[in-house]
Order: sequence, then structure tokens, then C-alpha cells
Amino acid sequence: MKKTIALLACVLVLAAALLPAKASTGEIYSSGSTGEMVVRIQLRLAELGYLDYKPTGAYRSLTVEAVKAFQQRCCDVGNPTGIDGVMGPETMKLLFANNAPRAKIADSVHMAIGPTAESLAVTGVTVDWSEVKTLLAIGMTYTVTDCNTGKSFALTYSGGENHAEMELTSIGDLDTFMQVCGDEFNFYKRPIVVKIGDKLVAASMQCYPHGSESVADNGMDGHICVFFFGSLSHVGNLPDLEHNANIYKAAGR
Repeated sequence: MKKTIALLACVLVLAAALLPAKASTGEIYSSGSTGEMVVRIQLRLAELGYLDYKPTGAYRSLTVEAVKAFQQRCCDVGNPTGIDGVMGPETMKLLFANNAPRAKIADSVHMAIGPTAESLAVTGVTVDWSEVKTLLAIGMTYTVTDCNTGKSFALTYSGGENHAEMELTSIGDLDTFMQVCGDEFNFYKRPIVVKIGDKLVAASMQCYPHGSESVADNGMDGHICVFFFGSLSHVGNLPDLEHNANIYKAAGR
């Protein structure tokens, strides 16, 4: 009996988490918003096929574009709403409606994956993020080498608490970066080494720029996330298993 009650309690908690509790308050969520409700919005967008990324609780460029796509789809099916990427009361009501329109299924799916190799061109050593953070200087440029191809480009460190946020140093680095990443920005993560002092430090980067930026005219809007050993994600301050696997790979393990 106790097990049954406990199970029912868990189900009720989960159901409550999926409900748009604040949808009727008239609150507006837009770029820069954070919190539990943003997680719920992201989960619902993912369920309907508009967001192909894990919930972060941060309303940034990916969420804005997903909301725009949902708003456009609503217009297509006869529920006109502003296409501005803002989650206001009207869009919120449509998003959590039982008959919310799902994203169209593409005839084909294109997946950009950068080149890989059976044996890595270069490897480095693991250094804990707590130490790396003391070695990196905001505004300084570091040489990054892709472990699979051996191709190098420059990234400028712009900050980061749980992991490094870095940007292409100049437009001249864009071509090499794109070759490494499969000729387009994407969500795949790649093993890299970052030259810090006299060390090649094992790391992992994601090929998709997002969020804030500090370097202008470099062909990239936002920054990319670079993980070192011990870095954490923005999702509940948890480790990222894909990045961790790449870091070990970059260290030759």
C-alpha cells in the first residue's frame, strides 16, 4: 500500500512539473529569461518537434528560434500570432493546448559531421577545469587544434564559470573552423587540444555558437562552449558525458 501511495505521489509531482503553471499569469518569457518555466517551455517545444536540444532553463537563441518556428506553424494552421520568438500569454496558451500543432517532418534530414580519423593527429594532457580557469585570461588568444584533422585555429577566451566560453579570434579563423565542423555550425562535439603555456590541454568543443559575444567581425554570432576535465554544463551544474568522452579521447585514452 505504501509503495502504491509513493508511486502515485511521484506521478502527481511529474504531472505538475509538465503543466504550464504560470501560463495564466500573463508573464512574458524572452531572450535572457531563466528558470523552471523556461525548462517547461523547452520540454514542450522539444515534445512538439521544434527544439532539438536538451532543456537548459535559459531562454537563448535556440529557444527563440524554436518559438518562432512554433509561431509560424500556428499561423500556417490558422492560429495567427506574432512571430517574434517571445513566449507571451497567447503563444503560451497555444503551446500547451491539447491540439498544439506539431512541427512538420522533413522529407530528409541533413546531418553535418566533421571529419574523423581512426588515429588522432594530436593528443594532450588532462588538466582540471579549476586549474585551467586560473591559467586562462579574458581577451587572450589561444591556439586550438582539432584532434581528428590536426587543423588549428585561434579562439579568444571570453569567460565562463562552469566551462570556457570562447570565440573565433578573427574572420581568418572561420574557414578552418568550418572545415573541422563539417562546413556548417552544428551541435556535434569534437575532441580538441588547447595550447596553454607550454601544455597541450585535452578539451572538447561544440560547433554551435550561441549566447553572448565580445569579438566582432569574426563570422560567428555568440560563443562556443569548450569543456576541460571537470567542467560542468549549465543543466543543473551536471557533467556532460559527450564532452567528457571527447576529453578522454583528446588525452589519448
